[in-house]
Amino acid sequence: MVEAVVALAVEKLGGLLIEEFGYAVRRTHVQSEVEWIERELIRINCFLKDADAKQKGDERVKTWVRDVRDVAYQVEDAIDTFIMIKSTDPRKRAGFIKRCVCCFSFLLNELALQHKLGKDIRGIKVKISDISASRITYGIENIGGGGEGSSYVSEKLREMRRSSPRMDDHDVIGFDEDINMLVARLLDQETPRRSTISIVGMGGLGKTTLAKKVYNCRSVKRRFDFCAWVYVSQDYRAGELLHEIGEKILRIEKGRLAMMNRQHLEERVSTALRKKRYLIVLDDIWETEVWDDLKTLFPDVMNASRVLFTTRIRDVAIHADPRSATHELHFLNQAHSWELFLKKAFPMEGDSVTCPPELERLGTQIVAKCGGLPLAIVIIGGLLSRKEKTPSVWLRVLQSIRWQLNNDSRQLMEILALSYNDLPYYLKPCFLYFGLFPEDLEIPVGKLVLLWIAEGFVQQRGEESMEDVAEDFLEELVDRSMIQVAEKRYNGKIKTCRIHDLLRDLAMSEAKECKFLEILDSTNIDTSVTTRARRISVHSSLEEYMKLRHPNPHFRSMLQFSRCEESLRRDQWKSLFESLKLLRVLDLERVQTHALPKEIRELVHLRYLGLRRTGLQRLPSSIQNFCNLQTLDMRATKVSRLPIQLWNMPGLRHLYLEKTSIAGHPPVHVSVMHLQTLSTVSIYGNQWITDLLGKLTNLRKLGIHGYFASQTEALSRCLVKLSNLQNLQLRGTELILEPTIKLLLNQPNIHKLHLSGPIEKLPDPQEIQPNLTKIILEKSLLVQDIFVILGKLPNLQMLKLLINSFFGKEITFSASGFPKLHGLELSELVNLEEWRVDDGAMPSLRHLIIDHCDQLKKIPEGFQYLTALRELFLLNMPDEFEIRIKGDDWYKIQHIPSIVMR
Repeated sequence: MVEAVVALAVEKLGGLLIEEFGYAVRRTHVQSEVEWIERELIRINCFLKDADAKQKGDERVKTWVRDVRDVAYQVEDAIDTFIMIKSTDPRKRAGFIKRCVCCFSFLLNELALQHKLGKDIRGIKVKISDISASRITYGIENIGGGGEGSSYVSEKLREMRRSSPRMDDHDVIGFDEDINMLVARLLDQETPRRSTISIVGMGGLGKTTLAKKVYNCRSVKRRFDFCAWVYVSQDYRAGELLHEIGEKILRIEKGRLAMMNRQHLEERVSTALRKKRYLIVLDDIWETEVWDDLKTLFPDVMNASRVLFTTRIRDVAIHADPRSATHELHFLNQAHSWELFLKKAFPMEGDSVTCPPELERLGTQIVAKCGGLPLAIVIIGGLLSRKEKTPSVWLRVLQSIRWQLNNDSRQLMEILALSYNDLPYYLKPCFLYFGLFPEDLEIPVGKLVLLWIAEGFVQQRGEESMEDVAEDFLEELVDRSMIQVAEKRYNGKIKTCRIHDLLRDLAMSEAKECKFLEILDSTNIDTSVTTRARRISVHSSLEEYMKLRHPNPHFRSMLQFSRCEESLRRDQWKSLFESLKLLRVLDLERVQTHALPKEIRELVHLRYLGLRRTGLQRLPSSIQNFCNLQTLDMRATKVSRLPIQLWNMPGLRHLYLEKTSIAGHPPVHVSVMHLQTLSTVSIYGNQWITDLLGKLTNLRKLGIHGYFASQTEALSRCLVKLSNLQNLQLRGTELILEPTIKLLLNQPNIHKLHLSGPIEKLPDPQEIQPNLTKIILEKSLLVQDIFVILGKLPNLQMLKLLINSFFGKEITFSASGFPKLHGLELSELVNLEEWRVDDGAMPSLRHLIIDHCDQLKKIPEGFQYLTALRELFLLNMPDEFEIRIKGDDWYKIQHIPSIVMR
């Protein structure tokens, strides 16, 4: 984590050198010292990867890492304070005559400000010199010099985790289906090639336990001529692992193995396995390099040999065998969690175990806290098995469950921390950031990505946008089994995500230790947040934050997660912003205010300003002071007009509005050239489409509300210029005429199109560009057979026909229609009575919603042909429809794994 902190400090130093000294004719003393600090921090950062990993086992290293982190924060504070004071100088807002009169005073203040910066820099330089020297003093100058593995893993933890197939756990619950699936794949005679099968999941899910059950299965033992179990671990050493494999396969003692060179040993092992059908289990793999080092040992002679992996990291599994599907291990459901808990809490009662009634409610709450994680359930159940079976004792365990899990001899939190320690430096702050969000929250990925970018966690990679890089970071955390996908979009991208409660505890613990964040909730509102933490998440209320005796001026982020609306007095707003002048992120969702207080203009470092659901009515012209602002979210506010000063904000990337109109005439030369999102803006008010829209060439998402007929020609000219536009939303009440709809459906760069309002007629299929992947229609009042037209779009993956989009009585999905459609929603189609699905239609459909179609009396004929369908939601349908579903029509949908009716 400290690597990321230092990297940010180095970036700020570089920026300071360019902004303040880049055009100076003479080098100043301050410039030389800033350059020295930059060079020294870069050198120190070279040692931090190993130091950060080893600090858990060495207090000397821990102290040194803490000192490096604190001085990096000090660098950031000095530079940000300098920039803030310069940017908010009142002379910049004065008139011309006053500025001239104050010119001499301005120069004196400028010199004084640079003098203060120089003083701060000199103090930092002394500290960095001491830190560099202290590596020798502490005897840690050779951090990272010992051994092949770069990650620190305590020997005690390594030995505790060392797996063996002989140590079998008989109390295995909820794995029956997984065992059967894996055994079938191991015994599959239709796959003669040597295949690698991987069990993937987060720490504590039971990957090793499942692998043991499969490995020890009698049918597996009979199938393979040779079976071997090899424990790899995070602290992987290629030479030692090769000798262990050689000892098991060649039956040669270690002394003789040590005398063989590597190439000779590899040839001996490979030759021995070539003559047998083998099963090799490689337990707990962390790096793709492990497979690269070992794969030559395992020959493929087309005799159906198998290699079984367990890993937390999906990329490791895919790297080993891209053709073999990973076996994803999931959390235990409520019933299996309870069954496992009873077996561990009451071990002497055998299979007929029951929980005493007076303990059942507390037991259920305790199990819920474990979140379906088998290892956590086993630990807590084992703890309770040794305690009195009384409500008072179980209540104490419930109240201290996090402490109990953290201090158990099985070291659950340290096992989970292995995943955190293995993260590359750029992912550590991204993971710790999840600690800011409330427990069990489904986190919108769109917002999370913008927050990460505003925090400075994400840097551009070549031509790739920072938003795409951030999404890759999230995918990597998911692939490492640290973050869970809550909901996916139609195109496979993550829509919402969540973090397991125990991993959230880990994130909060690590984050507080490195002053990354602080949480203000009902459990700590009586204490002062006096640490130098960089971020605060308010789970109680802002008013409670205002009561703190010593607010922290070092906060860079404030996120508000109050579940109800609140408002502050004028003096409270003033006090809040005067104490938080270095903020980069400010999210005030649900905090009510009609207008932004004038003190907010001094937050010149702001990158993200969230004003959603605040009741805001007016945006001040001083908004242009936020020259670094990237995201401004004003959805669900009452702001009706945008000030023209908004277009002078060069850093703005995402502007979320609520049918807001653009005031006045935009400037001839606009600065918002990086704007990617503009949604939803009103078309009324002036000719902004003509004057402005065509200049926003980086737009990726555009939402417009209003009457389009009068602006068709202007809109047409602008859309041609917006070559990066992918997502277009148009909402209005007037009829969209055929020429306009032809224009919209023939823009080759647009992939997602959302149209709300009456549509005269859809054009013929050949007049619609083929790149559309998502179409949403609502209130379209179409009566023509639109399904013949839309069904011929070759790349359409998602179709939503919402309220009154289709006014006809019958629809037919013809054979070969909608070849790539994954998702379909039919909602509030009030006239729909008949629906037919031909054999061969929608062959890829996986997700279907039918909602409030009151005249539809039955599931259509041909539904049984939708063999790819995995999820069916039948919502608010008439009684007759539900009766038929449960009776005569059941055969049409019985093949669908998940059916929801409500």
